[in-house]
Amino acid sequence: MTTWIILRAAGIGAYLMLFFSVAFGLVATSAPFGKRIAKQSAILIHQFMSTVGLVLLGVHICGLLLDRYIHFGPTQVLVPGTSSYRPVAVAIGVVGMYSMVLVAVSSWLRKHYSAKVWRALHMAAVPAFVLSMLHGVFAGADSARPWMYLIYVTTATIVVFLLVLRGLTVGLRPVRRTQSSPSGPPEPVSVPVAPPASSVDVAVAEPVADPAPDRSSVPALAGLADRDEELLAPAASVSLEAEGVGVRAGADTRIGVAGSVRVVPATAKAPTISAPASATPAAPQATTTQVRRIMASP
Repeated sequence: MTTWIILRAAGIGAYLMLFFSVAFGLVATSAPFGKRIAKQSAILIHQFMSTVGLVLLGVHICGLLLDRYIHFGPTQVLVPGTSSYRPVAVAIGVVGMYSMVLVAVSSWLRKHYSAKVWRALHMAAVPAFVLSMLHGVFAGADSARPWMYLIYVTTATIVVFLLVLRGLTVGLRPVRRTQSSPSGPPEPVSVPVAPPASSVDVAVAEPVADPAPDRSSVPALAGLADRDEELLAPAASVSLEAEGVGVRAGADTRIGVAGSVRVVPATAKAPTISAPASATPAAPQATTTQVRRIMASP
């Protein structure tokens, strides 16, 4: 008795999994719904349903072989028309079993042949569903029960509706998104376009003259202004030593930009002042007019 219950439950489960597989396949290949399902996900779900249905079908067949009430043998299970129990209904079930096996195996081996061949083999899923439903209606022990009758009517109505929808939208191939693509619409990409040559504005930089330094703001020049009143020896040379480069005024006189004032004899040889290499720019040099003013002051 337990075997009889198990094989009946396995047969109903195999029929339901076949229904889900067929319905999902029709939905995934229809334009209104197929574009929302990724192709790789649809294949995996379809293979899972077919595999589970095939496992339940195997349990159903094993239950028939082990059951002692009807006494099914391997020949009655595998060869159509050899069963003494409702031979037509059982033969329909055997053909439906082979169709279901073909669908499941074609799903596993779909990478080994072209897509056209796979579609042709996969179309056997619809006949397998119809044959399984007819087998359950005419050979099933529970087909007269209201809940089982409701299952048959509901599943058949859904499959017919999806077949009609698939036929009406056969020319509209669904544009499926890939697995790695985002769920939302792609963001627009802006490509910068170079303007034409006639509209390009060319700006010409004009040279800017450096303003003359303010004497009061430069320490070196301010130092010269403070020394305008100093009395220097006329028979001596004046050397102003600073950090800047010296400027030669006259034959023996060496004048720096700013700094200390030193009296050097005219016959002495003044050392050459070299500018150190530093990042600080040199102060502006004193002009010849300023030097003459210092030398001419009483």
